[in-house]
Amino acid sequence: MLYAEMPPDERERLRAPLKHITDRQWDQRLKILLRSSERKSVPELAVLFDCCHATIRQYIRRYQAHGVEGLKRRTPWGPRPKIPLAKEEWEDLLPQCPCHFERLQTGARNWTQELLQSDLREYRHVSVSQQAISAAVKRHRLRWNRGKLTVTSPDPLYPVKRDRVETLKKAAPGTLTSHDAPEAPARVLDTPAKPARLVLMESTDRHWCPDVGHRYVRQGEQRHVTSPGQENPWYALFGSLEYPTGEGVYTMHERKRHQEVRAHLEQLLEWDPDALWIVILDNASAQTTPKLDEFFVRYQAQRKRVFQPTYSPHVNLIERLWRLMRGQMTRHQFYPSLKELAEAIVEWLNTLSFKQFCSLLGIDEQQLAFVKENYLSLFKYGYEMIARTIGDRILQDYNK
Repeated sequence: MLYAEMPPDERERLRAPLKHITDRQWDQRLKILLRSSERKSVPELAVLFDCCHATIRQYIRRYQAHGVEGLKRRTPWGPRPKIPLAKEEWEDLLPQCPCHFERLQTGARNWTQELLQSDLREYRHVSVSQQAISAAVKRHRLRWNRGKLTVTSPDPLYPVKRDRVETLKKAAPGTLTSHDAPEAPARVLDTPAKPARLVLMESTDRHWCPDVGHRYVRQGEQRHVTSPGQENPWYALFGSLEYPTGEGVYTMHERKRHQEVRAHLEQLLEWDPDALWIVILDNASAQTTPKLDEFFVRYQAQRKRVFQPTYSPHVNLIERLWRLMRGQMTRHQFYPSLKELAEAIVEWLNTLSFKQFCSLLGIDEQQLAFVKENYLSLFKYGYEMIARTIGDRILQDYNK
């Protein structure tokens, strides 16, 4: 146990002026030391003074190292650094893209407090906290709002479906078999195990009109974002992301019907015809329609579908990839044509770093050391699929 070792004479010297101390925090620290010297344990002191255990231990250690002087408040030497930016300079900086600043080494197109902190450090040689940046932005009446994160699902089977997906993701790489497929029939369990691969499938719309999200703007004004006007053609980008290797198949389609879902799933057979693909789907109508039942029955030895809970995009890890893509490629960004938008997305997927990709999957980079050497070919098959569709009629029609 940790106790404050205090001589009797010092204990009497500190106890005498307690009645005349007006600083409540200083009074509390002295009382904690005195009680600790009387062999009161840290948990007992935490309950008595309504403090956390770490704070009490810190007081005791500081006293033992520096005496009573060590209990005084620690204040930094010298004045606090000031942010050397006037209101006009803030208004000139915030509309620019952080990716245009070489020293920041980022592909982000929207400012965050962390990026502003790096900009001040790299270009203005000032180190300030994010709280100081927030205060400065508010002082200059530049507002920025972040949407609330709410995770709610009305699905009564939410725990069951979520646990089923998490169980599949916990399997070690290369150990997943057909016997691990949810609700595998008895006749499958009686046969030899077949290698299985887990993929997370999801689709997202890529509109010619740019996405508009939160960013810093002057109070009372609305930022102008270039757009094609009323014309807003779009493509559906389908992605199947294998977990945990990060390999994937990506295709672009003109619509989001069950025919396009089926065409995308057929690409998995070409990728690895001998494996059993366990595909995690969301509850979109194009993926839950009975019109796909015949397709899955025909290829039941090669495909098994698992539905995630309704209104639970956080369960599907590919949503993180879509969110990053929107933040860096399409938010507040207008491209001259839909074809250039599609080509920019392909190039972005091609340049996504291995480390960042591991971060999106929420896994340790060292766990995927066996695929790092071949990372440049991870998306090769997906690029070929997208490149094939870029030359198709749907892109040519929009560029006439």
